[in-house]
Amino acid sequence: MGAVYRKEMRGCFTNMTGAIAVAASLLIAGLMFRYYNLYYGVLTLHYAVSNCALIFYIVVPILSMRVFAEERRQRTDQLLFTSPESVFSIVMGKYLALVSILAIPTAVMCFFPLIMRAFGAETLGWDYACILAWFLMGAAYLAVGMFISSCTESAVIAAILSILFVFLTQMLSGVFTILSTSAVTALLFLIVLGGLAGLLMYFMTKHVLISAGLGGGIAAASVIGYLVRPDWFSGRTESILRVLDFSTHFSDFAGGSLSIGNLLFFVSYIVIGIGLTVQSIEKRRWS
Repeated sequence: MGAVYRKEMRGCFTNMTGAIAVAASLLIAGLMFRYYNLYYGVLTLHYAVSNCALIFYIVVPILSMRVFAEERRQRTDQLLFTSPESVFSIVMGKYLALVSILAIPTAVMCFFPLIMRAFGAETLGWDYACILAWFLMGAAYLAVGMFISSCTESAVIAAILSILFVFLTQMLSGVFTILSTSAVTALLFLIVLGGLAGLLMYFMTKHVLISAGLGGGIAAASVIGYLVRPDWFSGRTESILRVLDFSTHFSDFAGGSLSIGNLLFFVSYIVIGIGLTVQSIEKRRWS
C-alpha cells in the first residue's frame, strides 16, 4: 500500500493534477472566506464553506479521472495486477493519495476560524464542524469518482460522469418540492434505480444475465410491493432520493447537527465506493 501511495502522490504532482486541484481549492475557498467573512463580516464559516462545494466540480474529476482509467488506457495497470500487493491495498493506496491531496486545502481552511477569532468570533466548534463536513463530503466524492474511473479507460468519460454525479447530489435537494408525492412516482423511481443497479452490475461483471436479473428483480419486487401495499409508496419519493442527497446531509452536519446518521452517510459512500472499486478491479484482474 505504501509503495502505491507514494507512486500516486508523485504522479499527481508530476503531471500537475494535484497542484491544480490544490490551487483551485485554495482559490475558491479564499474567495468565499473573503466575500462572506472579511467583506460582509459574517462571524461563522458556515456560508463560506457551504459555497466551497463548488470546489468538488473541479477537484473530483481532476483527481479521480486518471487514477485507474489512464492506467487502463496505457495498459500500465497490468504492472499493478502482477505485483505482490493485494487489490485492496492498491485501491487503498490510490484512494489515500487522493484524500491526502484534498487534505492540503482542508488544513489551510483550518486557519480560517483562528483568523475569525481575532475579530471576536466565538464559533470555533461550529466552524471546524463545517470544515470536517466539507472534507468528509469530498472524501465520499473521491471514492465514487475512483470507482467511476475503474469502470472505463477514458479519463474524459470518467471526468464527465464524476461531474454529473456531483451535480446530481448537490442539486437534488432543490427539486424535492416540485416532485410528485404519488405512489406511482415512487414506483417509477424504484424501477429506475433498479435499472441503474443492473447497469452498475454490468459494468462490474460484464455479465448480461446477472445484470438483467438484478435490475429486473428490483423492478419486479417494486411492482409486486406496489400491488400489495400501494399506500406504503405514497409520499416515498423524497425518501428514496435521499440516498443521493449529499447537499442536505452536508447542510445538517455543517449547521451543527452532528448526528451519527449524517456522519455515517458520508462514511457509507466512502466504504461503498472503495468496495465497488475493489470488485471492479478484481473482475478485470481475472478476466
